Amino acid sequence: MSLIKNSIYNIAGFAVPTVIAIPALGLLARQIGTEFFGIFTLAFALIGYASIFDAGVTRAVIREISINRDNYEEQQKVISTASIVVILLGTIAALLIITFASELVTLLKVTESLASQVILSFKILATIIPFFLLNQVWLASLEGLEKFANINIQRIISSSALAVLPPLACMFHPNIVFAILGLVVGRVLSLIITLILCKKIIFDSGIKLSLSTLKRLLSFGGWLTLSNIISPLMVYFDRFIISNMMGASKIAFYSAPAEGVARLINIPYALARALFPKLSYCSSHQERRVLERHSYLLVTITCLPLVIGGTLLSHFVMTVWMGEEYGGEAADILKILLIGFFFNALAQIPYSLLQAQGKSKITALVHMYEIIPYIAMLFFFTHNFGIRGTAIAWSIRTGADLLLLYFISRRK
Repeated sequence: MSLIKNSIYNIAGFAVPTVIAIPALGLLARQIGTEFFGIFTLAFALIGYASIFDAGVTRAVIREISINRDNYEEQQKVISTASIVVILLGTIAALLIITFASELVTLLKVTESLASQVILSFKILATIIPFFLLNQVWLASLEGLEKFANINIQRIISSSALAVLPPLACMFHPNIVFAILGLVVGRVLSLIITLILCKKIIFDSGIKLSLSTLKRLLSFGGWLTLSNIISPLMVYFDRFIISNMMGASKIAFYSAPAEGVARLINIPYALARALFPKLSYCSSHQERRVLERHSYLLVTITCLPLVIGGTLLSHFVMTVWMGEEYGGEAADILKILLIGFFFNALAQIPYSLLQAQGKSKITALVHMYEIIPYIAMLFFFTHNFGIRGTAIAWSIRTGADLLLLYFISRRK
């Protein structure tokens, strides 16, 4: 029952901000135009890809806190050590993006008259990366202790702010720079809320680096780093491919339905987040199998109706949400991506099962074997079928990912 309860907490934590984010994104798209909106979605991708710089530490923190839930002293070592590591790594990430912002904009083939604003936006965005990673580590401590009510209070407030602040900022000046400034303010607010929720263990932990704890975190997180490098490529690389091959002006017609699907992925992700600490703490094989079966059933009951409804109403959804210009090609892409969404939803369960058993090497190797065929497929389908082909490639990849993870998890 606690799995269902924690899943409900997590779904509420994603659902409330999503209800706010969907109209907010529609408003933002109308405020700043298709090309700037496409770039804004790439900015989200850039922050997501910054997770590679946590070296798998965030996921390792959840597992370590869950295992040591009765050892407060060890929890302090985990939090302080992880915080130091991600601040250092996040600073490196920020400096790299600031240094190569111009080259990134050139690679994305942004319209020349808009390039200077986009370069400035990426530099502003880079400054928030250390705080983003630190926020993830602190939230991971709550997750390891299964304090999902606290986590989702934070998520509802901060994610709602992240959705509302960019269009609010664009009411003053509708361009990409103000949209990014709204995003940055939202990230700072998120960190402050997390600090309030976790202040006791954060202040008790102090600034102490434990080498033995660091070794454990990196031992588990080392293979996760490989996954963290490859996974965002498979999630976000499609948008960069479109921008590079077809120009930044085309991104929005793919990224708008992709953003909608990304919001839906939060539903099975919420279940997986509730499942992971339980699986980490559970020692009984039978109990683990029961949790697994219940999880597949919950995901299917929750997600399949969304896929069917979204497919039947795709034109209506995209037109009402984003405007008339999104009612054609973008609506077709939504249908294709929803199929991949269902595969991705189910794949969260075997992924969590393997991670909870400390098999991060296996999930990393699965992603490593997938990446080259997927990138080749992306180029081929995008070149031959346009952005519809990009969506087909993504959905095929999620189906393959589900099959691989499922059969490997059953063997292990």
